[in-house]
Amino acid sequence: MIDRLRPLPHSDPFVDVTRGYITRVGDALQARGVPLSNVWLDPSDPRDATFVLGLQALVWNESEGFLLGEFVSGEPGVRTILCDSAQLGDDVLPDPRSVPDLLEHGAKGAPVTLRSYTAGHDGFEDALARHRMP
Repeated sequence: MIDRLRPLPHSDPFVDVTRGYITRVGDALQARGVPLSNVWLDPSDPRDATFVLGLQALVWNESEGFLLGEFVSGEPGVRTILCDSAQLGDDVLPDPRSVPDLLEHGAKGAPVTLRSYTAGHDGFEDALARHRMP
């Protein structure tokens, strides 16, 4: 597997719309010196992405926001499996620049659903689109 610090474009446009947000989060993590070795976009239902941080991984999904746990398995196109995951923050789409702070302050507890990924017209798609890649 080739290490990548920015996610590659995804063949599914619905998944690819997350790439801008995920890229900005990865850039913020790197700017703060977080040991990031790989980033990728995962399947949908819900859409998610993985940031590999050594033996741990930070996973974002559109229902729970950010989860941190021990990296068990995963790769582009295959849902990431974490062991002992915990939720960071209480926002499904925090400002990308705040994610290193969430990581630094630690987990809040067991993952809980913050929004349904099947929710329509809840403003999420508009908020996500603001991070679209140029």
